[in-house]
Amino acid sequence: MACLDTTFLIDLARPDGERRLRAVSRLRELIARGESPATTRLNVAELFVGVFRSLDPSRERRAVEGVLAGLVILEFTGEAAIVFGRMTAHLQKLGRPAGDMDVLIAATAVASGHPLLLTRNPSHFESLPGLTVEAH
Repeated sequence: MACLDTTFLIDLARPDGERRLRAVSRLRELIARGESPATTRLNVAELFVGVFRSLDPSRERRAVEGVLAGLVILEFTGEAAIVFGRMTAHLQKLGRPAGDMDVLIAATAVASGHPLLLTRNPSHFESLPGLTVEAH
């Protein structure tokens, strides 16, 4: 299973353009190698921030819901909370703070047993133990 970050999902939800084409191609590649696409409930929350900031929230919501329809949604669990604490402490020891939302997303993926994350912003997830990051 591969966890798709918000940036990847945004690109999939675009009506057209180069980023959409790259995301669709990458998704097909993942499925061809046997990976099931997933995302976290936290990524869903980030997408809905975009929906409600949009000039056309109804259209944006339909696009987001269309993208989410084919995905497994990974929930933030008690185990994910422990992984979040470990990851955050690790980053603090390195003197490399990261945004809490990114660490929560990473912790959810790792705790669920699906530590592969695809993102357009791999630097946001550097040095997180147990996580494999692929740029798209």
